[in-house]
Amino acid sequence: MAVTQNFNFNLPAIGGDADVWGTRLNNNWTSLDTLLYGGGGGSGTLINLDDYTANGMTLTAVASIDIDGPITEQVHTLGTSGAITVDAANGTVQTIAMSGDVTIQSSLTSGQFVTLRFTSVGANDDVTWPTMEWMFGSSPSLEVGATNWIQIWNVDGTLYGTYLGYTS
Repeated sequence: MAVTQNFNFNLPAIGGDADVWGTRLNNNWTSLDTLLYGGGGGSGTLINLDDYTANGMTLTAVASIDIDGPITEQVHTLGTSGAITVDAANGTVQTIAMSGDVTIQSSLTSGQFVTLRFTSVGANDDVTWPTMEWMFGSSPSLEVGATNWIQIWNVDGTLYGTYLGYTS
């Protein structure tokens, strides 16, 4: 079992009302301590990240995340026909309201995952998929007039997909 380093930051003394730098430094240390320990003071591990970079700061040699509260997925509307690129930067749920044939392109990199929702599927609408491996061996046939759900993900440069089914 990995041991998590406790930091227990010591805040510098603020020299007076004009010491804006000390106030900002204290606020930054308090924010980081709260992020790492869910309330500050090294009272227990709330978050522990490995090689996570945010705003130019990289945390290394950390291993897990505990989330207390809801997670809201970002939903992004893609096009309706033609070439459509699935990009995880646009959100983990992406929708396509079909009005003709669609050619899916992917910019997913290893470890990225997206759920696709296809609506307004017509009897003559086709989907062309990029080179990928499908669960159960072949790409799905979408249900006409229903909302179809598909998940795609990338592992080590290989794109995978599975058809979840449809809702009416």
